[in-house]
Formats: sequence, structure tokens, C-alpha cells
Amino acid sequence: MKQELLKRLYDDEDGFVERKPENCNERELRKELVAFANSVPEGLYGVIFLGVSDDGKPIGIKNPDEKQKKIRSVAEKVCYPPIKIQMHVLEEDNLKFIAVVVEHSSSKPHFSGPAFVRVGSECVNATDDLYENLINSRNDKCREILKYEGSLLTVIVQGKKLGDTKIIPGNYRAKHECRVNSCNQHIIRLTDIATGTRLSEPLENVNVSYDEEKYRVMLVVRQV
Repeated sequence: MKQELLKRLYDDEDGFVERKPENCNERELRKELVAFANSVPEGLYGVIFLGVSDDGKPIGIKNPDEKQKKIRSVAEKVCYPPIKIQMHVLEEDNLKFIAVVVEHSSSKPHFSGPAFVRVGSECVNATDDLYENLINSRNDKCREILKYEGSLLTVIVQGKKLGDTKIIPGNYRAKHECRVNSCNQHIIRLTDIATGTRLSEPLENVNVSYDEEKYRVMLVVRQV
């Protein structure tokens, strides 16, 4: 991995690489860590190089071990939720510097004050829409359902009517064909194809399953 990191050190077109001198203050470091954790796509990783100039030339770090302890403390104790990182001490021209690797996070949004995201080669405050997307992506169930936004799904409702909160005694069970209109971490909105009725359900009532007859995703709704 070290060879790959050294290659990225000099790549000026890489939007997920940041270069900082050793005297980078804690606020700057927090900002970069949060922005990377909120923005790195799944399967990729960002790198913050400490102890280098803007053009990637190594400047060096006097005490890499001590610096790593401080970086880990910021990532795990100052940022919330804690940001998982890997660190590598690299060396060129007898100068040691640190590569902080930040992978895609399923726990976003991360904070250390405002929520920052990565746009191109800059860290910026998340807009309201970006912030909502960060919140939504934190919920695995929501993220899975959003893959089928606009698609037809089978919906099985047990113990109640779809879109209603009143419990029906006995073994009530109904089957619907619905289109997914939207979903966030709190509510899923559906359209019942048979009636054209728009309905909503708390996401906590919904479980994702599979319809083996129609070979498609199925949602099972139960009143919690």
C-alpha cells in the first residue's frame, strides 16, 4: 500500500488527497477528517498527508509516533461518530511523513462542529440537501429501499391496514403492489397501484424481504 500512497502524493488531480505541513492545527485536521469521512465513495479511500508541502514535497515530521497519537485522538475522541483511520509512516529523502487513510464511512454524517463534505479539492459546509442525504445514507434499511425508488414492490401488511395505525385483531394479512415514492430514515412513502392511494409508514415498521413468486424485493409491514 505504501507505493500506492506515494503515487497519490504527487497526483494533483486526485480530489481525495490533502497535503498539510506538520504544524497543521487541530481545527484544520478535524475539518479534513470529517470532510473525507462524509464524502469518500464506497470502495475508495482518501489520504491526508502530514509533513509535506502543497506540491507534495516531503518536509518531514520530527516525532511521527507522537503525531500519530494526536491524530488518532482527534479522529476517535473529538470527531463524532468516531472516524476510523489507518496511518502509515512514509519516508523520502530521509524525511519521514504520515499518510492518514480515511475510508468510506457507513456511520456518516460525522461532525466536529459543522458538517463538512469534500467538493473537488476543497472542504465545504454541507448544504441542507447534502446534509439530509448524509443522514439518510446512515440508515442501512433506508439506503437499501432507496435503490428501488420509483420501482414496483410487493408489500405484505400484517396486523393492520397499510398506512393505518389501528391494530386489527386476529391474523389479518394483506398483500399489495406498491411503488416506492421516497424514503428517509423515518418514513417510507408508497403508492398503492390498485387504488392509486398514496400512503406512508414509519420505517421502523418495515422489513426488507424477497418475493419468490415475482422475483422482486418485498416489504413486510408490521405495527411496532
